[in-house]
Amino acid sequence: MEQLPNILIVDDAEENILLLVAIIKKIKVNVIKALSGEEALKKTAGIDLALAIVDVMMPRMSGFEFAVKLNKERQGDKVPVIFLTANYYNETDVFEGYDSGAVDYIYKPLLSKILLGKISVFIDLFKQKQTVKKDIEVLTEYADELIKVNLALKISEEKYRSYIDNAPDGVFILDKTGKCIEINESICRMTGYSKEDLFGMLITDLFPAEFLKENWDEIEKAFKLKELKTDLPVKHKNGTICWWAVVTVKLEKTRFLFFAKEITDRKKTEEKLKNSLSQLQQLSQHTEKAIENERKLISRELHDDLGQALTAVKIDLGIIKQQVTGDEIINKISKVSNLVGDTIRSVQRITAQLRPEIIDDLGLEAAIGWYTNEFAQRNNIEIVLNIDQGLTITPDTSLLLFRILQESLTNVARHAQANRVDIKLEKIGTNIHFSISDNGVGIKESDLRSKKSFGIIGMNERSTLLGGTFKIYRGNNHGTIINLIFPLNN
Repeated sequence: MEQLPNILIVDDAEENILLLVAIIKKIKVNVIKALSGEEALKKTAGIDLALAIVDVMMPRMSGFEFAVKLNKERQGDKVPVIFLTANYYNETDVFEGYDSGAVDYIYKPLLSKILLGKISVFIDLFKQKQTVKKDIEVLTEYADELIKVNLALKISEEKYRSYIDNAPDGVFILDKTGKCIEINESICRMTGYSKEDLFGMLITDLFPAEFLKENWDEIEKAFKLKELKTDLPVKHKNGTICWWAVVTVKLEKTRFLFFAKEITDRKKTEEKLKNSLSQLQQLSQHTEKAIENERKLISRELHDDLGQALTAVKIDLGIIKQQVTGDEIINKISKVSNLVGDTIRSVQRITAQLRPEIIDDLGLEAAIGWYTNEFAQRNNIEIVLNIDQGLTITPDTSLLLFRILQESLTNVARHAQANRVDIKLEKIGTNIHFSISDNGVGIKESDLRSKKSFGIIGMNERSTLLGGTFKIYRGNNHGTIINLIFPLNN
């Protein structure tokens, strides 16, 4: 609720006070009444006054004396005083009144309109003064708060400066052109340049010319991003190339915060690992080819030597059977002949598995059809094939896919307890998608993570040789799913 302005009326005649109150009641003010100067001083101690209306002629303490005492303790907050008098004073008296704090004189008898007009002016002045005081208080509070904020900012800046200067990693700030405008000591250590050198350089001056030529478009895009994480090659002052892991943060349109950590040793280790992995892949590829060649050799020897020998034995048994008599001997020869026939078929099956020449002769689709047909009959499992017609896949790639198929179906027969397997081979875009799924119990998580799951390791390795991605996982409705995606021109 708004507090009303206080007006003090001092007059030794009570009827005069009542008359003044009756006139002033039209204005929203709080009136303090006193019959003497002493009483008025007691009542107004510590109270803000908008105006004092004081009778000049009062016993014991005149109006002039009261005005002087009223304003004596109010440093910088003087109360304006209107003196009431029935007499006309000379200039000396008037000046005495003004010296004591008078701002105006009103002569009796009072004219209410003049009095109200003058009071209204002083009330407005008082209100404006109070508004100014409040504004000053608010500004003082803001000033105090601003001092605290500035102090906090100063402390924060000192901490920030201390962090940057003592950070083990490189920290610097760039403008929109890539010029270094703030640098810490770690950057100097990492580059071999002094701060003075770096302040005159662009960030791009630290990159090898070859790298800039190949990646300039990417570097321009990086300056438009809010945040970037990447690894960059950097020229040391001594001419050597080191590597930094960098994080850039866009502070504003023209400022970029740049963190850098030297990772040269890590990059060298990664390069060694990459070379080792490449060598291992080459060795794996060589081993795979050597195994296939050995299988091919064994297959031919089985087919040519053992197969032909068994065939000759079967022919000889047929000839002997025709030349002997006696049912018992003939039956024994028939049994041996049947056994030799079974052995010949086993040799043929083993030979085909060792090196399915059908791949070279008729292609992968025919090889998959032949092998899955035999697998289905042998294991009483339904095989559903979905193979794109007319796929042209090289013999080497076909052989790797065939080996993955063999391994996966072997796992189905051993572990899955399935009665159906779906095999899909299709071309999507420039990639070949090869998937094998069953409706069995599903592979265990422990088997997926086991280092002894050599079948899965072998399939994964063959997928790597194809340049593809290999995934094996448990299906939503149990069963196991194998997915292989690789480029057609691998």
